[in-house]
Amino acid sequence: MTQDGERVAVEGDREDRISDLPRNVIDRILELLPVQDAARTSILSRKWRYIWAMLPSLVLDVYLYLGLRRKSRSNFKEAVDDILLMHMGNIVKFVLDAYVLDDSEACFSSYDKSAVIDRWVLYVTRNGVKELALCMSDDNTYRLPPSIFNCLTLTQLMLSYCVFKPPNSLVGFQNLITLALSKITFVPTTSFCVIKAPRLASLTLIGCHGTQYLNIVSPGLESLDIYDSFYYILLNCFMNCKNLRVVRVGIDGVVSYPEHNEKSTLEKLLVSVPALEVLCLDSFNVKLLSKDIVPNGLPFTLNCLWHLVLTVDFDKLGPICCALQLIKNSPNLSKLEIWVHVISDEVEAVLKYLDTPSCLERTLDKLEYVAISDFKSSKVELSFVKLLLSRTPSLRRMCIVQRTDIDIDIALELMRFPRASPRAELFYSQHKFLALDMDV
Repeated sequence: MTQDGERVAVEGDREDRISDLPRNVIDRILELLPVQDAARTSILSRKWRYIWAMLPSLVLDVYLYLGLRRKSRSNFKEAVDDILLMHMGNIVKFVLDAYVLDDSEACFSSYDKSAVIDRWVLYVTRNGVKELALCMSDDNTYRLPPSIFNCLTLTQLMLSYCVFKPPNSLVGFQNLITLALSKITFVPTTSFCVIKAPRLASLTLIGCHGTQYLNIVSPGLESLDIYDSFYYILLNCFMNCKNLRVVRVGIDGVVSYPEHNEKSTLEKLLVSVPALEVLCLDSFNVKLLSKDIVPNGLPFTLNCLWHLVLTVDFDKLGPICCALQLIKNSPNLSKLEIWVHVISDEVEAVLKYLDTPSCLERTLDKLEYVAISDFKSSKVELSFVKLLLSRTPSLRRMCIVQRTDIDIDIALELMRFPRASPRAELFYSQHKFLALDMDV
């Protein structure tokens, strides 16, 4: 045999390069594949036969369902049962898009469907699951089983379209760090729906019902996001979260409760979080803060705040005044984002206010980046920009973005505004998004 032939023979006996990779690397490669594709690797060799069955991450989603349909096997339930039956070892991450059961199992009753999902959830909670994500159908009838509330290994929990009613014997999510709830219906056990999570760092609530019953017991909470809540949320349940650093509140509307003062509740929340670094408020919440603040101003100072995002009605004196008060009361503000909400012709009072020295009497020494989005080139907006440019000696970049065509006359007027910072750059463009490197 020639030397080349010997080399070919030797190389042919060697393991392939992928099989020689460390096991954690192989696991990561297979985790990136749909489950059915990962299962196909079992035919490669004896070494690969059971690797897929020991993967710590299972994602059972619509891609698995579509793959089954392409093979004329649309029984999603049987496929998941087989996967769990053959699995070996802990399941660290479990993602289930359960709404595909509505298509694949047309004969299912609501009870049968819940019983099947309860069985799957019980299995993974007994096998060391740390990251659990359940996305149900939009009928909001699935009630979370006790196995979720009693799972001590959970560190990340994401739920959609479920009924959240903790059992009376709930000890709490002792190791939970991230909790994201979307379209959840909270049902109180007694008078409140209590969530005990001593290590919780991040909480997100999106479009949830029954938030007026919610009570969070998590003194270490650092990030709070509340969007599109359909009912009044008692923000005072977060008053004891002294470590809150990021607060984002976007509520289009709330049910009025005469016994509660929304404005004072929002103010008290901001007063009670001395470590707050990032604050995002939509126009509704700016309106709540803007009530009756003239001429006394906001009764708090946000000393740690460095990033402020506001949606402002530029045609109303209250929201403009409140926005400037928040800016003034944030002595370490570095990044400011303004989203223009509405503009009308009735702005004489606002223009008059922006011309008064008291509206922004001090310089903003730390402000470096400003972004104004949905700019409409109104007189009020131009006066606001002119005011900021004259009070920001540390400004490095201001981006003004509008959706309509660029107005050359407006661009020239903006460029002629005096700037307190000699190095300030002004960008005026037409885009759908801003890029200011504003990492939160």
